[in-house]
Amino acid sequence: MSDGPRERHAPGAIVRVAMRDFVTYSNAEFRLGPSLNMIIGPNGTGKSTLVCAVCLGLGGKPELLARAKDVGEFVKNGQNKATIEIELQGFPREPNSVIERTIYKDNRSEWSLDGKRETAKNVKELIDRYNVQIDNLCQFLPQDKVASFAGMTPQNLLIETERATGSPQMLYRHEKLKALHAEYKSIAIAAESNEHELAKLKERQESARVEVERFKERERLQAEIELLERYRPFVEYSALANQVREAKGEARQKRLEHETAKARAGPSLQLAETAMNLFRQANEALEASNAASDKALRKYTSKCKDQDSFTTFIDEQKAAIKEYKENRDKLKRELARTKQDLEKNEEKAANRPDDSRKGELLDRMSENSQLNRDATRRRDEAKSATDAVDSQLAKLNARITVCQEEIKTLELVSNQKLRHVQKVDRETFDAVVWLRQNKHIFKNEVFEPPILTLTMIDQNLTDAIESVVHRTQMLTFTCLSREDYVTFTENVIDKKRLNVPVVEYSGTDHPTFDKWKKICSPAQLQKLHFDGFLLDAVAAPDPVLNMLCHAANLDEFAYSRRALSPAQRDQIEHFVTADGNPVIRRYISGKDSYFLNRSFYGNRAIYTQTRDVRATKLLSDGGVDQERKAQLTQEIDEANELRVVLQQERQKHFSVFQERLAEIRQLKNEKVGCLSHWNRACESVEDLRGTIQDLESRPDDTEEKVAEAQERIREYLNDRENYATKLVELLERVWEARKDFVVKSIAALKKRSDAMELKHRAASANEDLQRLAQEAKDGMQFYSAVAASRHEQLESMMLVMTEEQQEQIRELSDKTDMTLDELDGRIAGTKRELDSIFGGNQHVIEQYEKRQSEIGKLQEKVETSNEQIRDLHAQITQIRSEWEPELDNLISKISAEFSEAFKSIGCAGAVNVGKDEDYENWSVQIKVKFREHEQLQLLTHQRQSGGERSVSTIFYLMSLQCVTKAPFRVVDEINQGMDPRNERMVHSRMVDVACQENASQYFLVTPKLLPDLKYHQKMVVHCIYSGTFLPDPSKEPAKMGLGRLRKYAEVGRRLRQALTT
Repeated sequence: MSDGPRERHAPGAIVRVAMRDFVTYSNAEFRLGPSLNMIIGPNGTGKSTLVCAVCLGLGGKPELLARAKDVGEFVKNGQNKATIEIELQGFPREPNSVIERTIYKDNRSEWSLDGKRETAKNVKELIDRYNVQIDNLCQFLPQDKVASFAGMTPQNLLIETERATGSPQMLYRHEKLKALHAEYKSIAIAAESNEHELAKLKERQESARVEVERFKERERLQAEIELLERYRPFVEYSALANQVREAKGEARQKRLEHETAKARAGPSLQLAETAMNLFRQANEALEASNAASDKALRKYTSKCKDQDSFTTFIDEQKAAIKEYKENRDKLKRELARTKQDLEKNEEKAANRPDDSRKGELLDRMSENSQLNRDATRRRDEAKSATDAVDSQLAKLNARITVCQEEIKTLELVSNQKLRHVQKVDRETFDAVVWLRQNKHIFKNEVFEPPILTLTMIDQNLTDAIESVVHRTQMLTFTCLSREDYVTFTENVIDKKRLNVPVVEYSGTDHPTFDKWKKICSPAQLQKLHFDGFLLDAVAAPDPVLNMLCHAANLDEFAYSRRALSPAQRDQIEHFVTADGNPVIRRYISGKDSYFLNRSFYGNRAIYTQTRDVRATKLLSDGGVDQERKAQLTQEIDEANELRVVLQQERQKHFSVFQERLAEIRQLKNEKVGCLSHWNRACESVEDLRGTIQDLESRPDDTEEKVAEAQERIREYLNDRENYATKLVELLERVWEARKDFVVKSIAALKKRSDAMELKHRAASANEDLQRLAQEAKDGMQFYSAVAASRHEQLESMMLVMTEEQQEQIRELSDKTDMTLDELDGRIAGTKRELDSIFGGNQHVIEQYEKRQSEIGKLQEKVETSNEQIRDLHAQITQIRSEWEPELDNLISKISAEFSEAFKSIGCAGAVNVGKDEDYENWSVQIKVKFREHEQLQLLTHQRQSGGERSVSTIFYLMSLQCVTKAPFRVVDEINQGMDPRNERMVHSRMVDVACQENASQYFLVTPKLLPDLKYHQKMVVHCIYSGTFLPDPSKEPAKMGLGRLRKYAEVGRRLRQALTT
């Protein structure tokens, strides 16, 4: 390092920087000059480490350096903490300030000021007092922020320039203007909206005036109907009084008629009583006759049942006899056939083979027969298993064919929809084709837009869906993760330049479709006359439905296929939550869309907006059922796997079948070789002899069984004859008893009929008279009671009526003497007149009065807003009149310096203020020209090279010198990318600016410099070198000053002077 001349540092300039265990330094100290400090050295030696120490030591954050995220990462490897010590030049007559910051590996920091522990806040106040702005790129430009400065927006550059060079009031006024303009714009928009709403309300109020007048006429007619209805009890009471008088006269007349009829009916009642006594006697005789008849009939029925059992028994015995004879004949035929077979086989057995081979042949025959049976059984089992597997394979192949055909049908629909997308939006079509070809690069599935994946469950709602889901949402891709979202945008939007919408909701409250909840139950929805939600009318993958819920609120959109009446819409409007907000905010009724909102002003009434349902025809006919296609594909995969297993199993069973078949053929060949006619004959002879012996040993008792059965038949026939004789006798007694019963029944019925007729006539006449008398009495009592009750009611009504109502009743009673029919006719006529006046209802009046109130409030709001706008405009005009000239003057000075700097290198440059109606968009516009044939152009990343941007950046920073208040400026490797000519001229300009009187302290960090550059006595050059041959300061502190080459140069100069003299 070098010690520069001992000129006086400006207040806030850096006098000294010391570091311990910081990044690459174990122990280092820089003593800095008050003007231009050139810090040079090879890459990696620690030049930028000094810049990092200045930033962090003066309270800057690691983000400003863009080198590390945490401050603990600046501690040297192998150490637990690092220390930065910075000495700042104090104000006149004040000592220098020494700031020390200790940084720990765990990102903690400790601060001290002049050797005493202090808080970071107090240290920051001291740094602000020196006007040190570490976060201002115009003052502190580290290596990794050079590109950021060149890429800084003109708006931000203006802010940073004001902070670095302007007065405190300048930046404050700028921020105040931005805030006032934003408020002005907000109030103006609100005022315009209120004026528009006010005009609409006045228009609706005027259109409702006629309806209000109709309503008032309806109210008058309703009041008249109420008066007539109130008068009804008086008319009814008058009619009841007349009815009471008539009922009393009728009751007296009925009593006289009843007494006269009662005297005439006496003899008829006595004859009826005599006839009833005769009937009772005849009825007793009839009951005795009926009992005897029933007894005889029961006995006859029992005998008939016995006869039926006789017949059944005889039939059973005959059938048994027939069976005995058939069994005997069958046994005889079987014995004869067996004897014939025996004779034939005995003849064959007579020709026996050689006795020496007989035993061997018999043993082999028996053994082969058993093996043949076993092999045949195993062959049949293998054949059955193979047939079963073939049956399953046939069914699987048929099912696979059906699934493949269905998938082809679905894919045909999918291709039709894709061609439709190609017509609608070419970019979306290209993105879909690319996605289908590159699915493998995504972590999860990326879902195609709803225009392809959405299927209408109810085709009648297609227009409704298209009116709710806008075109952009219909063409939106859906990702399931942020990683896939970035991959999609980088490939499709950035690389392929396709302008298609894409979304992902992994970080939202509803990352998946199952997180959405219904806003009301199906029962509530039905009660409000809705058919359902639009979400239920479509089918799509869950992530696509989730996107439609986020973007189009499809889960909140209710619908009714038919148009709802005004009363039904009013019911929906009054269906609100506990805090008064409508539950159903959006719905479709027929061909109209309705949107319910709640006002933010006044009584916060709910108002409705209406739009026509207009289809965009984005959805083509039909749709691809992706879920069904996935099910079919899975079913085919599973069937193919099962088919492979079954084919393997069939091959195994078929191999076993072939082995068994070969074995059977071999056994048959062996059996043919060893069997002969003699073998079979010998076997048959033995079997047939045993069969004959068994048949002959069976006893023949057929004749005995037949005789026993015939004897039982004869005994039952004798018993049957005796029963028949008795049955005839019983039948005769039953006939006589029934005949007697019929005669007596007729006589009893005749007597009863005569008695009942007489008694009925007498009783009927008496009942009629009594009923009439009672009805007359009841009528009189009823009318009297009703009249009394109505009188009490009238008195009660008169008590609760107002004087006006009583006067109206009296006037009506004096003017007319109406009957009930006349009263009803007048009420009906008034009601007809009322019904003829359409449209009047209380809700209209309430809405009219509510609108009138809203009109008043809106007028007040509009006047208030206009007053606020005028006030804000005045404030903006006043502040701008103070801020704009100061800003123009500041930029003018900077532009002059900037132009002079560019002129010195044979180029041109200028700086001006970009002005706009919105103060957010005011900016500093840097314009440069590096070639003669060019015009001045804005400094941007796209127009100028890296070297040109570096030249412009350093010249702009130097131009701030004329207006700056910063104690120092840091520029790290600004000369990188410049050609030698520009670098030499920039260096020369920097030396001139930095080394002039009263200039700010400068730090220029660079890894290399051109030879023969301009030098000034105020410059201090710091050469940084690190290596294995340098002494370790921690072990040899005395050699800390080894790098101060200037000291040794001064000693050499004096020595040369002494020698020459």
